[in-house]
Amino acid sequence: MASTSLADGRDDPDMSALCSQLGALRRAVHGTPLAAELADGLTAVRDGAPAAPLLARLGIAPAGQGRHAWGGAATVAGLGSGHSHDERYGCPAGRCGRTVVREPGGERPGCLVLGSAMRLLAD
Repeated sequence: MASTSLADGRDDPDMSALCSQLGALRRAVHGTPLAAELADGLTAVRDGAPAAPLLARLGIAPAGQGRHAWGGAATVAGLGSGHSHDERYGCPAGRCGRTVVREPGGERPGCLVLGSAMRLLAD
């Protein structure tokens, strides 16, 4: 299983939160009217819109405004763990600072938000 962390410097915390928590978010809205909001919002984000308006429509506070109930990017495991010899992958569009470390022999990670393979990061 791949581990995740947030890279320093170029992070959009709202995009990172959406990326890291998308599976849980999909489960939470499944079968509710918010499922359509999420689907429409993901289409907009894939087309280049910022993630913050989507999070707001779903009732999730934007970064820096008390995102306690959902947790956002702060819930990602492995923060700051450092993986110098493993392959690290990042956002395919460079829109968030989330990184995924691929386990040896594991599958190449993909971005669920953008729907494409993550890019290999240089050390």
